[in-house]
Amino acid sequence: MIDIDVSLFMQIILTLALIYVLNKILYKPVRQFLQEREGRMGAMRAEAEKFERNAQQLLENYEQKLAEARRHGQVEREAMKEEARQVERRLLEESTQEAAARKQELMAELTAQIEAAKKDLLSKAEAFGLEIAQKILGRAL
Repeated sequence: MIDIDVSLFMQIILTLALIYVLNKILYKPVRQFLQEREGRMGAMRAEAEKFERNAQQLLENYEQKLAEARRHGQVEREAMKEEARQVERRLLEESTQEAAARKQELMAELTAQIEAAKKDLLSKAEAFGLEIAQKILGRAL
């Protein structure tokens, strides 16, 4: 059975003294350390979130600039293609005109040669006819 005597009060006093000492020496420093650690962890989390937001913003800026550069490149490429098409058309027209002019020159030259040959043949036609008639008849005319 439990006897209530001085030892019970001594046990209660010693237990309270032990709780007080443990609280001063162990529990308060550990709780303070845990609170400081929690504060540092919160600051680190906030800083990490800040860096993550910053990195996300930089990535979005990069992607936006990349898309803009692609659009600009596409516009420039189309402009260069159109310029090349215009140069091609101009060169084609110039070469077509040069070919037509050369053709006309050659046709004029050929026509002149044909006319000269006709005149030559017409001037010689009478002599040829006379010569052929003499050969056919076998006598001089």
